[in-house]
Amino acid sequence: MLDISSLVYSRLINDEQMKKYLKGSGTTKNDTPPSFPYLYMKTLGEPTTSSSLQNKQCAIQATFEITIYDSTSSTKAKQLIFLAADLMQKMGFTMNYGPTEIERSSTTEAYRWIARFRRTYCEGDVI
Repeated sequence: MLDISSLVYSRLINDEQMKKYLKGSGTTKNDTPPSFPYLYMKTLGEPTTSSSLQNKQCAIQATFEITIYDSTSSTKAKQLIFLAADLMQKMGFTMNYGPTEIERSSTTEAYRWIARFRRTYCEGDVI
């Protein structure tokens, strides 16, 4: 099975520019992130798009959702989601939703910006 989620996540959080600003990141949903700014990456699916005659998976359509949380500023969260979008584009992804700000239900909630990305990944592709 092809799975690129770990590779994409590590490229995002280990980027020098991103490391300057992020205080935390994860792939497991938290109601309240432990530190801010925080990057959450969710894998929305990696279904097979191409198989060999031996029914071996040759290509997938990888889709990810990235959410940036910040406790102090919507502007900072917005800047980080745009930075994440640039990094995803460099890895060959296209944005198919967002970036958009999620409305806060109370003034104590963190600011959130969200975007979704997808790309076809074939076995042997370089990201």
